[in-house]
Amino acid sequence: MHRIIYRLVLLLAISASLVACNHNDRKISGWEINDVYHSTIITPNSNGGKTYQGHPINTMDEANTYEMFSLKADQSTQGAKTYELLAQLTYFSQWRYYDSASQEGAPATTFKAVGREAGACGDRGCIFREVVSIQLSETVLKDRIKKGFIITLSSKTGMKTELFVPPQYIQGYMQAVNGVN
Repeated sequence: MHRIIYRLVLLLAISASLVACNHNDRKISGWEINDVYHSTIITPNSNGGKTYQGHPINTMDEANTYEMFSLKADQSTQGAKTYELLAQLTYFSQWRYYDSASQEGAPATTFKAVGREAGACGDRGCIFREVVSIQLSETVLKDRIKKGFIITLSSKTGMKTELFVPPQYIQGYMQAVNGVN
C-alpha cells in the first residue's frame, strides 16, 4: 500500500514539474491574448480622448521584489497615442530609489518616479513601494509583438529589477487599443 502511495505521489510530482516547465515556454496562446484584450479597461480621459489601461502582470523576482506592471496608453481627440509601462515594485529592507530603465540594453528615453511610500515594519523589515513610469513608442510595441521585451530598472543602491512583457500581452493589448478582435 505504501509503495502505491509513494508511486502516486512521485507521479504527481513529476507531472507537476512538467506542467510548470511548460508554463515557462514563451508560446503564444490565443486564450491569453483574448484575456488581455477583454481585460483592457477603456475610459474617457481629461483631454476628451481615451485611456487604455492593460490588466496588471504580477510577478516576484529572486530578490523578493513583488512586481506589478501594465501597459497604459492615452489617446488624444485627434487620435494620437502615447504609451507607457507603469510598474509598482514592493520590497523589504531599505529604499532602493529606482532612477533609470533600459530596454534590452538601450537606455529608456523617459523614466519617471511616480511615487514612493514606506509601509509597516515587522520581522522581515519595513515594506517599501515605488511606482515608476517608462515611456514607450508604438514602434517598440509593434516591433516586439512576436517576442515580447524586457525592461531593466536600476536603482541608486545598485539593485536591478527585470520586467518581462510577454508577446501575448502586447498582442492582446494592441488589439484592444486599435479596436481589433
